Amino acid sequence: MGGNPEKVSIATNRQKAGFRRKLIATLKYQALRIPVGSFNLDLTQDGYTLILGAVTGVLCGFGAVIFHHSIELISYLFYYLPPELFPGFITFYPDTVIGVIYVILIPATGGLTVGLIAHFFENGKKGEGIPNVILAVATKGGIMKGSVAVLKTIQNAISIGTGGAGGKEGPIVQIGAAIGSWFGQKLNLSSDRLKILVGCGAAAGLSAAFNAPLGGAIFTMEIILRTFNSRSLGPIIVSSVFATVISRGYIGDEPAFQIPMYELKSYNEFYIYIVLGILAGLIAIYFVKVMFYFDEFFNKIKLPGWFKPAVGGLMVGVIGLMMPGIYGFTQQSVDKSLYNQNTLTILILMFSLKPLATALTIGSGGYGGTFAPSLFTGAMLGGAVGQVANMLFPEIAAPAGAYALVGMGAVAAGTTHASLTALIMVFEMTNNYRIILPLMLTIIISTLISRAILKGSLYTIRLGQEGVGIDIYGRKTSLLKSMKISTLIESNNEFILESDNYHKTLEILRNSSYETLLVKSADGEVKGVISYQNLRKLMFDKETASIADFLIAGDLMKRRFAKINEDEDADTALKIMETIDMEYLPVYDYDDVFKGIVSKQKILRVYHNELFLAERDQDMSS
Repeated sequence: MGGNPEKVSIATNRQKAGFRRKLIATLKYQALRIPVGSFNLDLTQDGYTLILGAVTGVLCGFGAVIFHHSIELISYLFYYLPPELFPGFITFYPDTVIGVIYVILIPATGGLTVGLIAHFFENGKKGEGIPNVILAVATKGGIMKGSVAVLKTIQNAISIGTGGAGGKEGPIVQIGAAIGSWFGQKLNLSSDRLKILVGCGAAAGLSAAFNAPLGGAIFTMEIILRTFNSRSLGPIIVSSVFATVISRGYIGDEPAFQIPMYELKSYNEFYIYIVLGILAGLIAIYFVKVMFYFDEFFNKIKLPGWFKPAVGGLMVGVIGLMMPGIYGFTQQSVDKSLYNQNTLTILILMFSLKPLATALTIGSGGYGGTFAPSLFTGAMLGGAVGQVANMLFPEIAAPAGAYALVGMGAVAAGTTHASLTALIMVFEMTNNYRIILPLMLTIIISTLISRAILKGSLYTIRLGQEGVGIDIYGRKTSLLKSMKISTLIESNNEFILESDNYHKTLEILRNSSYETLLVKSADGEVKGVISYQNLRKLMFDKETASIADFLIAGDLMKRRFAKINEDEDADTALKIMETIDMEYLPVYDYDDVFKGIVSKQKILRVYHNELFLAERDQDMSS
């Protein structure tokens, strides 16, 4: 039996691929028809997504457990040396020259290791995990490489375990999202459902890491997916619950932070919390500015990319020599602050140096997140404010730990611009509801101050610097800005004549696909706009109802209305439409001549088409 072995191999591969496709299709079909007792339950598509969310939650729960124990193992290997093997050797506040050198070199060694891994396996790419997940959802349809989960687990466990000052939430979100994306791609899911599974993975990872299922779900909806809808929320909550159950079974079911029960001592305390909110907003700005300063600093210095994390680690080691509480693998300093066991000097040094250490770690090319460090910074700031308040106003101030608790949420909200996430996460991680009112107040104040000064959150600014700006709906602003209004103009076939009477105007609006219509004169000039909502209000006004037969559209229209020039871009048009809640805008040229309309529906249709073409070209070139 002869034959070409290459053709035989190709045929065999095709048969295998065909078998895999048939198997996946069969499993998907059978998953939609689950026997329950003597009945045959035909699941809806949403029910199928819930099941996928649960499976993703289980996978990510185990992923979070592995990640947690990896960090624990590495930190123990380097920092908790057995005294019987190393008698008298101290790694926290060392008192010998060898001990000092050892402590400084541990983060540098970790940085060198992750730098080399990134150099050989990622072409030297650096950056925090959460912006990468946001980018994958916004511009790649939720597609992430499955290998990211394994690689990021190794890199982040080494970076954090050897003393890097990053947090574990960014890595676990990226790891979970990669698991969800890998699972969804194996099932050949649609882009919309794949994004939901990415959200499920992100929420599951965060929920398992912080023992906060609701906070993980809200974080994903507010920051990753940037939308709240029942179709996404159900699977994400189910995924968070399953991941948290797995995590509690292997890691423990205690809240992330242990605190005494605090409550509002006096309503006069709100003045102190207002001051704390203002300071938290300013510290959040400092946190973000320091992060990007050192990111730019390390981009400019002339050193091999794989060596830069070692330099950053060396600097972190010097800080850790004096302040070991800044290490990413420990939260003892936060616990001490919540119990008011830190001195005022230590607290001030901590909230000043933690952002610096985190910036040195991540900016140099090390790994870790920024959400946990912002919680840490807020706890130190709040503890300091609480101690000062107890010195100045002992009769009205609550224990200093209460302000540390509130400060955690305030600074985290200021850096992420995710107020709801910060509120829910702090509540769940501390299991304390009695301090909710001052927590809400300080979070809002901090967010307002941060938004007023910064152009975006820590995540969106980073994406913007990489040339991939994302708006509040998760859309790629650079692509929207490249779409000129002149190429999107549509003819205006639905309008109302200025002379149309009230009843005809009402009838046209009832049958229109738009909520608001332009009002034109007999020669086609746009005179104003009329919305169905405004007309309905007039229907219930007794005075207007009595003279309705005598009214025409010219009497009812609004003469001042929003419009846009044909040389503007789609990003500007969407912002105007979403601000005034209108489905389209009239388009004019520089001579103020009416050219037609541009609709939100067409902009988004063209946007998604252009996004698909850009992704395809990127895949073909890679």
